[in-house]
Amino acid sequence: MTPAEIEQYFQYHNSNIKSLKIGFDEVRDQIKTLYKTKHGTVFLYSLADNDNRKITVRQKELALSRILSGVQVSWAEESIKRLFYETNLFTDRQRDYLLGQSALDQKWYKTLHVVFCIAYDLVTANDEECVNINVRMQRRNLGNELVDQYFELKKIITDFLVPNFSIRNKVQHGEWVFAFEPPRSKDVSNYLTQKITHENIVTTTARYTLVNAFYQMIVDLGRFKSNRFALDSMLTPFEYFYPAYFRKIKFETTKIANPELENFISDIVNREIRGATHRSANAI
Repeated sequence: MTPAEIEQYFQYHNSNIKSLKIGFDEVRDQIKTLYKTKHGTVFLYSLADNDNRKITVRQKELALSRILSGVQVSWAEESIKRLFYETNLFTDRQRDYLLGQSALDQKWYKTLHVVFCIAYDLVTANDEECVNINVRMQRRNLGNELVDQYFELKKIITDFLVPNFSIRNKVQHGEWVFAFEPPRSKDVSNYLTQKITHENIVTTTARYTLVNAFYQMIVDLGRFKSNRFALDSMLTPFEYFYPAYFRKIKFETTKIANPELENFISDIVNREIRGATHRSANAI
């Protein structure tokens, strides 16, 4: 592909991402609005869990949360497709190889692998796809720190991105409350049902932020060399910003593991109460 064609395809995927972002923000705002729903002067989320009014609004919350989860993973999928057309990142052979990965998780794994090889000059002329490169065997060449960082990032994909991709498949097939064992969906899966039940506005927003941070790390890893980095000529942007990026990623993964949804809702309700009190005081 010519540079102009690469840029054009980048913009195609970028347009899709922008539209998905609008959808994500809109559904997220609808969920947050539900948390502010009142019956008279009483917030419905402050009622007892067995109150029919609260049950009804929580059913709406669940439905919107499932839609939000689906949109987020679609956004993650378009993000990695856009990544393939970042300027000065992949060769045509590398791009075709990555596009040829049928599963979304493999796209992320293989992309990390190829970009790491690009960053540390492990790519050879007869193996642009780096299929014969074993990063674990590069400790003597690259040092333990860089190799450990590679496997830390790979573990993030395994622990926090891949499970979300499987959840999206369940959600997109309408299994919003009870999930079934693949591939025939004949038997109920308690494990997958628990995974889906765990998903909410907090976990989905954290996954969104995590993917965004991961994307930028990969771009920094593959595109920029150390001698061109103004802040520290001895390091690449990936190496320089890695501690900050990884702290951000760990912060988001902590929220995914323990989302504390009720605290999130309480914060929204309390802000709404404070805002109403402030407006009332200023009206006097």
